[in-house]
Amino acid sequence: MFFLYDNVAVLSVAAVCCVLAWLFGGTVASALFPAIPWLVAIMAEMALCFPQRKPGETTFEARERVWAKIKSDRMPMFALAFVALLCFAFFNKGLCPCCDYPAINFDGAVADPPLPVAPFCVDRLEHLNVTLWFVCAFSCAIAARHALLKRGKRLVLEIVVWNGLALSVLGMVQYATGAEGPFWIANGRTPTYFFSTFGYPNMAGDYFTTLFALSVALWRWNVEEVRREQIDSNSAMQSSHKRFWRKHLMLVPAVVFFFSAMMTLSRSAILMVTVLAVLFFAHAFTSFLARMSRAKRVKTMAANFIVLVLIGTFFAVFLSGRDRLVENGAGGFKTDFKSEVSSLDGRGMIDRISGKGQYHVRVASKIWLDNILFGCGGWGYRHFCIPKMSDADFKAMQRTGGVNVHNDYMQFLAEHGIVGLSLIAAVLLSLIWPLFRVWKTLAASARFLKPKDQPPKPVAIFALPASVFCILSAAIATMVHAFADCPFRSPAVMTLFFTMLASMDGFLPRLEKE
Repeated sequence: MFFLYDNVAVLSVAAVCCVLAWLFGGTVASALFPAIPWLVAIMAEMALCFPQRKPGETTFEARERVWAKIKSDRMPMFALAFVALLCFAFFNKGLCPCCDYPAINFDGAVADPPLPVAPFCVDRLEHLNVTLWFVCAFSCAIAARHALLKRGKRLVLEIVVWNGLALSVLGMVQYATGAEGPFWIANGRTPTYFFSTFGYPNMAGDYFTTLFALSVALWRWNVEEVRREQIDSNSAMQSSHKRFWRKHLMLVPAVVFFFSAMMTLSRSAILMVTVLAVLFFAHAFTSFLARMSRAKRVKTMAANFIVLVLIGTFFAVFLSGRDRLVENGAGGFKTDFKSEVSSLDGRGMIDRISGKGQYHVRVASKIWLDNILFGCGGWGYRHFCIPKMSDADFKAMQRTGGVNVHNDYMQFLAEHGIVGLSLIAAVLLSLIWPLFRVWKTLAASARFLKPKDQPPKPVAIFALPASVFCILSAAIATMVHAFADCPFRSPAVMTLFFTMLASMDGFLPRLEKE
């Protein structure tokens, strides 16, 4: 009971992140509205009324501390300003040039909103859906940043990882049983590839790639934690078997998430998770090498060889043996893992990131130029894109997923304008800016450590805690992915992104006693 009371804020933040993932990644509005507003309201109440307490601190004192930190932090102010912008647009409604075409052209209705120079939308329900996405993401980030102690921030990410493991198992079972849709529910349209609860491969790919990085981050933390306990002789009586599982248990979900990201058949995920795996392996091997005995180095190399064999077997046999029907702009076609990998090429990736190979970025730019400051409202791109399309664009129109720009930055710019995008960027910078100050201090103080405790070179990289390095790498991977697709159009991905950035402080050196 004491654990529940002490961690009620942790559980409420984790509940929002986990439920969004189970509700089709948050992309189905009909499933989102009945549950998520209540969960967010409960989470806000728990974070403000029952935050985690430091030793010897009363609940009242914890509330005062959290409220003072929220008031002095700029991040909640930027988030509140952006949500206020979205709320104003909800009441300043205009007409859609396509949906309301008869009223505009035959009945003489005025298409402009009551205040043309202010934020507006053309569909209140769709705009409210987007507003709820950001409320979830920003609320979880604020709660994780201020209402949770360092141990609580780590616990949130651990709960999300184990929840993701259940999602992965569901996806693999659905794959094995030939399910036609998430939860074995056929969507009634042309079959499209999906994985687990995510109906769009690239959203699923980014989500499980992020979970892979979080699992590795928690693994690196557990290894260092057990090592510190052994040095302090606090775990001398603990068996080697228990120490082994305490250190390496998080590698189990990490391996599953790696394969899950592959099974999404998202080319971006295949590339990103492979790059992250190589990067994390090189970072871990370099970090551990200096402290390893010769016997442990041999064991480590043998274990790595076994893992590489398993990955190679997975590539060669499991995924390449089945075809799946995937929908693109021109219709359906057969694809498998081998064809997805073979279609990866440098020029294609550059064209996709720059938007040169698609009409979406060009059309979104035209929409933004008509609404530079505040954009055209949530989901406005789907309403304004057709009048901006040329005849060639109509011929190449994307049949499935065409309501998204497939470049999240351009979509945010078109729908929320330069003011909205600037506020989102300000929230992001406010989350990560304190990290760089700590990072600078750690790199500067590394030269004063004992030779055996010196981090490997380059010190600027290895002075940063390994867990934070993994989380930052996952965040960068998602941001790069957002140039070529729409991972942030999934509330589950967006909420996890901001929550893990707000939780990075849980892996930084303790600056004050919790």
